[in-house]
Amino acid sequence: MEQYQDLLLKKSLPLSEQVVEAYYRYPRHLFVPEYTIQEAYEDAPLLLFKKGTFVSTISQPSFVMRILDMLQLHPGHKVFELGAGSGWNTALMSYIVGSQGRIVSSEIIPEVADRARGILDQMRITNAKVFTGDGFEGYEQDAPYDRIIFTAGSAEMPEKIFAQLKEDGLMVFVRKEDKKNDMLQLIKKVNGQQQILNSIPCSFVTVNRNAESRLQDGTL
Repeated sequence: MEQYQDLLLKKSLPLSEQVVEAYYRYPRHLFVPEYTIQEAYEDAPLLLFKKGTFVSTISQPSFVMRILDMLQLHPGHKVFELGAGSGWNTALMSYIVGSQGRIVSSEIIPEVADRARGILDQMRITNAKVFTGDGFEGYEQDAPYDRIIFTAGSAEMPEKIFAQLKEDGLMVFVRKEDKKNDMLQLIKKVNGQQQILNSIPCSFVTVNRNAESRLQDGTL
C-alpha cells in the first residue's frame, strides 16, 4: 500500500506539509473500499454512484490536494463543503483545521451521504458533519464560514452560499461553461464582493439540486 501512496504523492508535489500529513493520516483507499488498492491510488477520478441524472465521484487525488493547498486552511477554520461524496476531502480538511475547527458538508444523494457519514464515523472524526440536502442553500445555522469549497460544478454562482462566507474568506468555486472546460476559481470576499485570485481549467460533475429548491430560486 505504501508504495502506491508514495508514488501518487510524488506526482502531486509540491504540497504544503499540512496537506501531506492529512494525506497519510486518512488514506484514500479507505474511502473507496469497492476498489482495489492499486485503483485507489491511480491519479484519476473514480465513480461512487450513478442513478439517472445523479452522479457522484471521488476526484483525481493530485487535484484534490492541490485545491486544498489553494484554500489555505488553518487550525480553527470553519469550512462549508458542497458535495461530500466519499468523505475523503471532508476528512483531509478535518485534519488540517483540527479539533477547534469545523467542517460542514452537504450531500444531496441520500445513499452517498449515508456512505460518507459511515466512513467518517469509522474514522472517529468528530469535527465534521455531513447533512443530506441541497448544498446550494449553504448551511445558515453554522455560518459564517472562513472557507467554502465546491466539489461539483455550476453555471451559476450561488449567492446564498457566498453570503455565508466571512469577509476576507476564500471560496473555491467550479464554474461550468458551455462547450468549454470547467473553471476552478479561487475567490476572495473583499468588501462583500467577489475577487477572483486564480482560475484553473478542470472537469467536475454538475451540482445536483432538488426540484423544490430550484423552483424557489427561479432556476427551474
